[in-house]
Amino acid sequence: MSSTTTATLARAARRGVTLIEAILFISIALGLIVGGIVFYNQANTASTTNEAARNINALASSVRSLYPSDFSSITVASMITANGVPANLINGSAIRNEFGGAYTIAVDPGNANQFFILTSSVPDAVCARLGVFSGGQGIVGTGIAEIRAYDNAATPAAVGDAFTGTLADAATKCAANNASALRILFTCPSSNDLEQAV
Repeated sequence: MSSTTTATLARAARRGVTLIEAILFISIALGLIVGGIVFYNQANTASTTNEAARNINALASSVRSLYPSDFSSITVASMITANGVPANLINGSAIRNEFGGAYTIAVDPGNANQFFILTSSVPDAVCARLGVFSGGQGIVGTGIAEIRAYDNAATPAAVGDAFTGTLADAATKCAANNASALRILFTCPSSNDLEQAV
């Protein structure tokens, strides 16, 4: 073999190794990028869920303190006027939520001792996490009578899908309602709830 052929083969071998190394590097880099995106999305969902839960809990606490035994006169306007809404949620005469939708607060049409908070445009992953509750307690607060999912076209009085309180059930029902709205029905606290809170 001539020295020219040997040199050509040596250069080809070096290029092959370089190409394999480049493919390996790109594969690892893509894996890291995809992993970073997945981690970011999960962290963002957890953060948004916690923020929504804090806001719903704050709104429910405000309703209970402003209307201790009869929720029949609740309106969004009266809540805003009475400083019962965190300032960062007020958008003119409405209460905006962290998803670009709105919070609606009203008495339950069938029972003046219950009120609901309806939050719209809730992403499915957040909807499912907010929908977990047991024994009247959940991430959104205490005194939960019921949680239902709606699609955003439904009115608060419409029948949505009632949750059983488990994450699997909440995830299924949130996914069944495109751009879910979540309606959380709260009860007037019992004397036991008030004693435990003190």
